[in-house]
Amino acid sequence: MPVLWVTTSYSPLAFLYAFSRPTITINETREKRPWGTHRFELPPGTYLVAISYPWLFSPECGRNSVEVVLREEDHKHVRYVARLVRYWPGKLSVDEAIPTARALRDRSR
Repeated sequence: MPVLWVTTSYSPLAFLYAFSRPTITINETREKRPWGTHRFELPPGTYLVAISYPWLFSPECGRNSVEVVLREEDHKHVRYVARLVRYWPGKLSVDEAIPTARALRDRSR
């Protein structure tokens, strides 16, 4: 089963963000989670991942989204960093998982 890791974070200078909980939306399914790393096991497919956080009169401050394609046995990592200016979209990036290394036996002996 493919795994999608989502990490949400903010600058230490923006310590007030600690009083809010970001919203992770995957294909219109919204979940409030604490800041940090979360694991989602999803079937293969294409997913729209959006991340935001509430602030004063806006329930979706810093909202940004990215489309992620998961194939069988994929492990992808979406990283979100909230900006210091609350109403600017957060920085999003997607990392491909590093394939597992396999040791080959030396058959020349």
